Amino acid sequence: MSQSSRRYLRDSCSWPSLLKKPMMIHCQEADEDLLGILKKYVPSDHKMYWHCFTGSYPVIEPLLSHFPNLYVGFKAILTYSSAEQARETVKKIPLERIIVENNAPFFLPHWVFKSCCQYAHPGLALHTVREIARIKDLLLSHTLAILQENTCHLYHL
Repeated sequence: MSQSSRRYLRDSCSWPSLLKKPMMIHCQEADEDLLGILKKYVPSDHKMYWHCFTGSYPVIEPLLSHFPNLYVGFKAILTYSSAEQARETVKKIPLERIIVENNAPFFLPHWVFKSCCQYAHPGLALHTVREIARIKDLLLSHTLAILQENTCHLYHL
């Protein structure tokens, strides 16, 4: 991570706490820098989520351990055969720490063809929920209920 990116992240860390809003993280290939900055500048009990996580469990585990109110967001990429690493990560993260995202208009679920639907939308998130239920060997209804609770907790709904 560049020095200016580190400075920007460090300076941005105070706003969610001051505003009492969840912090959204979108990070690629700067995990060690991110962990150090978050540990230093964000209260450990602050609510946050990692948007569109596709990394491995060893990347997210230190954050899950340090931040009890961290959620990990997964999107329709889980439905693709190429997302083995993300599926392995889902297996290891407690369901109570997962959020479902659709990342509209990008990332149609694998089973939805562009000839039927050109862009992702919130209604397609159920495909991701179904994949999480399959990965964790849980009932769809139970998975959906827990994921809804997670969203309500994260956003104070």
